[in-house]
Amino acid sequence: MIEKELIELKSLQIDLDDEKSIKLFVETLNELKNKGYDKLKIEIKTSTEQELIKSDLDIEVFKKIKETQDLPDWVVINLMLASGKLKESKFKLRLPNE
Repeated sequence: MIEKELIELKSLQIDLDDEKSIKLFVETLNELKNKGYDKLKIEIKTSTEQELIKSDLDIEVFKKIKETQDLPDWVVINLMLASGKLKESKFKLRLPNE
């Protein structure tokens, strides 16, 4: 499968706490297989807010870095998670107060 030649066939939002949602996902995979598709690329995405909460990251620090550096959300999150070093450092104290 060549990455640059991929096209989007479907997009689903799955609630992992909802059995109907999971059933829809399985049905969609079966439907695609029955139509002759044998390879798919599945991308897992979440909201920035959910990732910040799940990773126990300081939302205010995230906002300050994002505004100061003008970076995409995922870059800032990866920066804050980098080897766990930044998360537990005193980096927050070095950020300019607004």
